Amino acid sequence: MPRKTKEDALKTRRRILASALSLFVRKGYEHTTFTDIAARLGMTKGAVYWHFDTKEGLLVTLIDEMLTKFRRQLSSFLPGGEGGFGSLSFPVVADMMVRNATQLIGDARSTAFFLLIHEQIRWADASMEKVRDDLLKNKRFGPWVAFRTAVENDVRAGRARADADSVQVATVCMAIWDGLVHARIARVLQCDLEDTLRKSYAAVWSAMKAGEGSQRCKTRAKRRRAAPSAP
Repeated sequence: MPRKTKEDALKTRRRILASALSLFVRKGYEHTTFTDIAARLGMTKGAVYWHFDTKEGLLVTLIDEMLTKFRRQLSSFLPGGEGGFGSLSFPVVADMMVRNATQLIGDARSTAFFLLIHEQIRWADASMEKVRDDLLKNKRFGPWVAFRTAVENDVRAGRARADADSVQVATVCMAIWDGLVHARIARVLQCDLEDTLRKSYAAVWSAMKAGEGSQRCKTRAKRRRAAPSAP
C-alpha cells in the first residue's frame, strides 16, 4: 500500500470536516458521533480519531475555519491587509458585514455553518462549557472583535463620541446581523437583506458618531499639542 502523503492527510481532514458539518446540521451536534461521521465517509472510527481527538476539537476547527475566512475577507478591504486592522473604522466593518451576509446566503457551506451555530448546538449545556469558554476567552479575530476594535479606533480618532461603549455596540451589531440573516435563511424577512442591514448599521453609526463641533475641538487640541512652545 502506498504511503499517504501530507496532501492526502489534508484531503481526508477536509472530508471529515465536511461530513461532520453536514451531520451536525442534519442530526444535531449532540446526536452526531464519530461513528456516524466515519460511516458517511466509508472510514473507520479510528481513522477519524487520528485526525481529531474529540468532537469538541472538530467543532472548534470548523469555527476557526470560518473565522479565518472572515479575517481574509476583511483584510481584503484594507490597504495593509491584516496588518491594517489597527485602522479599522465602524463604516468599513459594517460594509464588510453586509457583504459577508449576502455572500453567506449564496454559499451552501457557510449557510450550513450558520444554522449549526444558531440552531443545532445547545451552548448552555455543560457538555459545551469547554468550547464556549474557549471561544469567549480566546482572542480570535471574528466579527464581534472587528466591531469592537473599530469603535475603539473611532473613539480615539474623534470620529465617535467618547462615551461610545465598544462592547455594547459590537454586541448590538452582531445581534442585528444574526437576526436578519437568520430571518432571511428562514424566508421570513419581508424586505431586502442588504438594504435593511445597511440602514440598521447607518442608524447605529449616526447614534454614536461624534458631532462636527466635537471633532473640530479635538482637531484644535491636537494642533495645540503639536505646535512648538513659545520661547
